[in-house]
Amino acid sequence: MEAVKFILIFYSHIPQMEVQTPVRMPLKSQAKINIFSNDHIAWLNYLYHSNDDKNTHESYPIEPPSNSTLQSLTVECQLGQGAQGDIYLVKSDKSQKYALKACPKNKPLASSKSTEVLNEAKILSKLDNPFVIKLFEQFENENYKSFLIEFCQGGDLLYHMQRVLQQGRQFSEPSIKFYICCLILAIDHIHQQGFVYRDLKPENILLGENGYPKICDFGLAISQSELNFKTCRKQCGTREYFSPEIVKRDIYGKEVDWWSLGILTYELLFNETPFQDDNIFVANANIKTKEPSYSGRDDISPEMIDFISQLLSKDRNNRLGNNGIEDFIRHPWLDNVNWEDLEQKKYPCPFMIEGASSSETHFFLEEYTQKSLDIQLVKEIIKT
Repeated sequence: MEAVKFILIFYSHIPQMEVQTPVRMPLKSQAKINIFSNDHIAWLNYLYHSNDDKNTHESYPIEPPSNSTLQSLTVECQLGQGAQGDIYLVKSDKSQKYALKACPKNKPLASSKSTEVLNEAKILSKLDNPFVIKLFEQFENENYKSFLIEFCQGGDLLYHMQRVLQQGRQFSEPSIKFYICCLILAIDHIHQQGFVYRDLKPENILLGENGYPKICDFGLAISQSELNFKTCRKQCGTREYFSPEIVKRDIYGKEVDWWSLGILTYELLFNETPFQDDNIFVANANIKTKEPSYSGRDDISPEMIDFISQLLSKDRNNRLGNNGIEDFIRHPWLDNVNWEDLEQKKYPCPFMIEGASSSETHFFLEEYTQKSLDIQLVKEIIKT
């Protein structure tokens, strides 16, 4: 009965309302996705210390192609487009799916993005965490520098956040806790390896076929040793996720990532960020002085509010996370989390990607996936 009681708040249905959201890429027009899975009761039982058996959602590790050459890959379709280049779905000769990020070397702005491209590859090669995207191979020819990376069939978290909003629903506290705990482990690993991520946001969080999140896009990440007065003077990232020290152009460190995690937690809860405003000056002032409002959600616990508030401390020295993972292990909101089981992917996911659609590109924008491939361009990318 306790599981039934808690299931009522897992995804709380609310009347359709107009909510201010960040200006982001439009969603494709498709049938509504089903964000419910058969694992809801299992998840709630697990979360609230039920003695029921725990479901395991581990997936087999993805291995790089045995013949690691561009010519051994088949380009299936385009998945998206970024500032650094285009991303394609490719398959190996064993039908294993990957994403290929192809970055042009001879186009306008290519040189200004080359540092980000090289930086991302360097950092990803040093990371090994179940909640961080994997880099398998790097290729380079006369026109392109390409990266073979893990394919996440579920698309990005923003896609699912906007679909939930369109359906007049909200993420519940237990489901938000699931995603945030995975990201805590990822961010802590990034910090342990000596880097600051600097660009946490829904667009940079992908969902694998088992529903678990993975951080991607490390173009703005930086070594902690490189953070100084000069590098911190340059604002980077996404404005709605800026911390007070970034707005003030003060010297900062890894604590900016924990601030961004607080913004993300709030956005998952309310479908908007806490300090946004169309006027940049007002938005900056809000970040520096305004406290977030928690009105409108009477279904959340005081512990969750305290968790967000500590992440969004204006004083970076008092921000939750400064002492690493121990800060989160000790926080009351997370005292029922089995971190080892989570890292081993034994928790049921709020939304299971696998089996949700027969199409492997269902959760990507049709403007890319349905576009005819430019055969000549593909030849240039895979040219030796």
